[in-house]
Amino acid sequence: MISPVNRHEQLVCSRILDFLSSKTHWNRGLWNVGTILALQEVLEASEAQRDGHLSEKTIKGATTTAIRLAENDPGLGDQQQRATLISLLKMNGEPRDELQYQGLEYEAIHELIERIAPAYLENWSQAVRGGQLPLPERTSRAIAAHMLDAGFHSDFLHRWWTRQVKRDEGIRSLSQIVHLASNLVNGPETEYAVLIAFPSPLIPPQGLLPPASWRNATETAEWLTNNGFDPAGLRQQGSLLLTVSAREPESAVQAAAERIEMFYARVLLSLRKEIHPLQFAWVQGTNRRFSLERRLRGIKIGAMRRENRIWLESEADVFIDPAIELLTPLQMGSPSAAIAGGWAAIESLLGEPKNKRADPAERLATIVACSFPRAELTDLAFAFGEQGAPFADEIRTAVSNKARAESAAKWILAGRIPDSLSWSDKAAVERVQDLFGSPQPRLKSVRDHMHDTFARLYRQRNLVLHAGRTRAIALRATLRTVAPLVGAGFDRISHARFVPGMRPIQLAARARTSLDNLKDDSPLACLELLGI
Repeated sequence: MISPVNRHEQLVCSRILDFLSSKTHWNRGLWNVGTILALQEVLEASEAQRDGHLSEKTIKGATTTAIRLAENDPGLGDQQQRATLISLLKMNGEPRDELQYQGLEYEAIHELIERIAPAYLENWSQAVRGGQLPLPERTSRAIAAHMLDAGFHSDFLHRWWTRQVKRDEGIRSLSQIVHLASNLVNGPETEYAVLIAFPSPLIPPQGLLPPASWRNATETAEWLTNNGFDPAGLRQQGSLLLTVSAREPESAVQAAAERIEMFYARVLLSLRKEIHPLQFAWVQGTNRRFSLERRLRGIKIGAMRRENRIWLESEADVFIDPAIELLTPLQMGSPSAAIAGGWAAIESLLGEPKNKRADPAERLATIVACSFPRAELTDLAFAFGEQGAPFADEIRTAVSNKARAESAAKWILAGRIPDSLSWSDKAAVERVQDLFGSPQPRLKSVRDHMHDTFARLYRQRNLVLHAGRTRAIALRATLRTVAPLVGAGFDRISHARFVPGMRPIQLAARARTSLDNLKDDSPLACLELLGI
C-alpha cells in the first residue's frame, strides 16, 4: 500500500483511481489519450493525408495535440530526446500541417516511438522517485492514459491499482508501483477461450456449414462443467467458443462481444435473420461469468430530466431533438456508428455550413470548459456537506447547485477546508485553488485539452466515413474520452435552450466572450461564465 502520510503519492493514486472508475463525474475524468497514442495517431494521420482523407488543418490538430502532451512528459525520456521528438513535429516553429508518409521525419518519429514506448512507464517510475516531482495531476493523467491505451479494461486496472494502493501488505512507493505497472503493460497478450451462449440454436440454411466455433447444447454444458461453472438452470441451445488474444479477461470478453456483433451484422444482412446471445459470457481459467451488456459510455444530459423534457409530447425542438437522435449511438452504439453520430450531433448544433472557419470542436470545448468550475465546486460542496456542521447546514438549505457551488468556493477562498476529505476531494480542492489563482489561463488550458479530444473525434469521423477505417488506432480511446465531455456540453446547450430559449450558437458566443474577458482578480466569476 501507499504510505498514508505521503501526500503527493496519495494524490496521484487517488486521481488514477478516479480515471479508472466508471462512476467518476466528467469533470474529474480523463479527457485525453496518452502521449504515445497521440504520437502514433500523427503517423496514422500522415498516411490518411497521403490518401486524401485528412486536410492540412486536421493534421495540424493532431501534431498540436502530440506536442502539448509531449512537453514536460518525463515518460518520453531525457530532455534532449523530448526536444528531438518535438522538433520533428514542428516546421518553422509551428506544429506541422503536413507530414510525408514514410518520409524522413515520419520514420524518425516512428523510430523514437519504438524506442520510447517500452520504457515509458519505467521513465515515469524514475521521475516520481524523488527530486523535483511532476505535479500530481500531470503524473496521474499520463500513467492512467498510457495503461488504458495499452488495451486494458478500466475495471481490471481499477482493481489492480486498488490492490497496489490500499490492500497489499507492506508499504510501497509510487515509483515501485509504476515499475510493476510497466512490467504489466510490457507483458504479452494472453489467449483466452470465451464462451458465449445462445437461447436458440444457430440453424444454418441448407448447404451452409455452421461456424467452426459452434458448440451444441450438450457440448456447451460439458464445457461449463469441465471449467468449474454450473450449467444448471441455464436455458441455452448452444454457444460460440471463441479464442481471443487480450490483456486480461474483461478485455477478452469485450473483444469476443465485438466479434458477435460482426457475426450479427453478417447474419442480418445476408440471411435477413437476427441472433441474440445470452447477456453473459464465461472465460476459461476464471471463476465468474461476465456481463455482455454494452456499457454506457458516460453521456448524461440531466437538463432533460430537470426540465421535464424527456417525453416528447409536443412539436420537437428544431435544435435539440435532431441532435439527440444523432447522438444516441455515441452512448452505446458500435464504435463506427458512435463516431459518425457523435460528430454529426455536434456539427448540427454548432456548425455553420457557409462559414469554412467555423470550428464546432472549439465551440463545444469552450462551453464545457466554462461549465467546469461549477461542476467541480458542486461535487466539493456535497463532499464538504458530508463532513457535518457548519457545512452540512448550508448545503442542505441551498436552493440550487449554483448556490452550493458558491458556498464551496467561499469556503475554499477562506481556507475553511475539512481535514477528513477523501484524497480525491483533496485533489479537487487543489485544482480549484490553482484555478482561482489564475482563472483565465487555467480555464483556457482546460479548453485546449477538451478541444484536442473533440478535434480527435472529428479526425476519427473522417477516417471512418471517408477512408472506411473502422479499426483506427485511436478510435476506442476517442470514444472513452469524448463521450462524457459531449454529455456535459449537450447538458448545458439543452438547459440554455429549454430555460432561456437560447440557440446553441448564442451559448457558444457567450462562452467565448466570457472566457476571453475573465479577470484574475474575480475568481467567483468562474461560476457565472455561461449565465445559466
